[in-house]
Amino acid sequence: MKFTPEVLLSAPRRSAGVPNPSGNRVLYTTSTYDFQSHKKAIELRVLDAATGDSYQLAKDDDISDINWLDDDEFVCLQSEKNGSTSLYVVSVKAAIEKTELGKSHYIAGKIDAAAGNIKVCKLDPEGNSFAVTLSAQACPDGSLYTTEKSNRKTQSTGRLYSNLYVRHWDHYSEPQRNSLWFGTLSRCGDGKYELSNLTNALRDTGLECPIPPFGGTDHFDISTNRIIFVAKDPEVNPALNTKCNVYFAYLDSWTEGHAPRIQKIEIPGYEGACTSPVFAPVANAAAFLSMQKNGYEADRNEVFLILEGHATSDGGPKAEKLELTTATAIDADGDGRWDRSPQSICFSADGQSILAMAEDLGYGKLFQMVLKLGGPGGVEIRKLTEKGYVSDVHPLHDGRIFASGSSLVDNSWYAIVDPRIADAATEKLTSWSHSNASGGSKFGLKPSQVSSIWTPASNPKVNKEVHSIVMKPSNFDPDQKYPVAYLIHGGPQGSWADSWSTRWNPAVFAEQGYIVIAPNPTGSTGYGQAFTDAIRKNWGGDPYGDIVNCYEWVGENMPEADNGKAVALGASYGGYMVS
Repeated sequence: MKFTPEVLLSAPRRSAGVPNPSGNRVLYTTSTYDFQSHKKAIELRVLDAATGDSYQLAKDDDISDINWLDDDEFVCLQSEKNGSTSLYVVSVKAAIEKTELGKSHYIAGKIDAAAGNIKVCKLDPEGNSFAVTLSAQACPDGSLYTTEKSNRKTQSTGRLYSNLYVRHWDHYSEPQRNSLWFGTLSRCGDGKYELSNLTNALRDTGLECPIPPFGGTDHFDISTNRIIFVAKDPEVNPALNTKCNVYFAYLDSWTEGHAPRIQKIEIPGYEGACTSPVFAPVANAAAFLSMQKNGYEADRNEVFLILEGHATSDGGPKAEKLELTTATAIDADGDGRWDRSPQSICFSADGQSILAMAEDLGYGKLFQMVLKLGGPGGVEIRKLTEKGYVSDVHPLHDGRIFASGSSLVDNSWYAIVDPRIADAATEKLTSWSHSNASGGSKFGLKPSQVSSIWTPASNPKVNKEVHSIVMKPSNFDPDQKYPVAYLIHGGPQGSWADSWSTRWNPAVFAEQGYIVIAPNPTGSTGYGQAFTDAIRKNWGGDPYGDIVNCYEWVGENMPEADNGKAVALGASYGGYMVS
């Protein structure tokens, strides 16, 4: 197969996998665009990990937010055409065996609003009752922004604002705001689950969660008696600040019907954005990520741990920063501390480790921090994966980790990583894998097309060398010369990595006969925070010099690259650099 733009856009796009607790079944969705009908088809599927067989469970339903209840049943949300949301309970076994309707799936509850980001937590060992938290918009009075309210029409298009935060990203600010709603999902006499009435956890607080426009399940988590969440600081102007706070919501009952007690978690000296709050599954602990600098969206995320019994001077929960060390000098700053910036975290199944996903030298890797739950400090971080780009992880009950990711030649892979294996070689840690594109071969692509070069940095005081990803055509002939496509990333604090993209896909250029060079100049992420920070007030300086150095190095050291026939391409900051 020749990999063309049409193949890229029509290839099935597979979501991150959601494994059941045992890891023997994996739920996921696929979306496929048909150039003949100009329509997109969406399927909900389940993968049998043992056989590799995949079964369709639903088609063209707007299904999201899958949560397993046990190894067979799961809950999910389905958006209805009238704007409401249905909560379904599905039995995978019954759905595969195609038993009568009502046995394989049923509606356990309806929310008269657009809802999403559901999370569940088991409240009893038998699994007869689960705590439920989801997000939906609330009116200024704290009531649910129902479909009836959202469908009201007015002849006026005017808007009146009393502050300057009028529009963010692609939406105008509205009176209704995101909020967290909690209740229970309990088994009734007929054996089916039923959703209770939902209560607004943030009523009369002035807080909004998830934080728009991109926040989701990464902005809150639940345990048997608490919700932990992040929200923009209500005391500062949101248009001029990135400052977020972390909060606990304490629940006496998941059906109490009134808003819970909210307590802010103090983080002295940290005034930036917060994300990824998570509870430990067994130990009474929680963790989250926080940036130190207000107004700086590319600051380093640092890991904070909250332990039961560790309190501030006024008796509130105390968040303590983990001092992470690494045995690998290239991943550390001058004093041996790990200097990468984790994008998200979660606890291992036994609660004794924190798993982190972070960019590192052109890859998206999975790291493990083994905790000392008697107190933080001096925690060594261990690298669990090496190649590709891990985008999502789910700890399994037996200690293994289910990971979803991609690479420059494979648009979706799943793998099970076993951190209990003593040998830290990644290939030996991965005990099972499944590829959507057979490792790229379904697209006519292969891993050997991808390599790296390191070229002189324009400012060696920060980093001595600059990394670039190289991708050659699948039919590359070393005796031929090829035109060169230099791809310049946006951000500017971003990076090219060993990950799949439908917006900027190096393989599309390579398969049209180009050698692709994708530099990660000054300001790029995944090479230490000092390198990322060095682009501030320096957009056209060192990064430009890095790219020129890369261009000149390629011309002098890659005889197969015809720099006389080179093009440069980029968007956002990449477009600025091209100009």
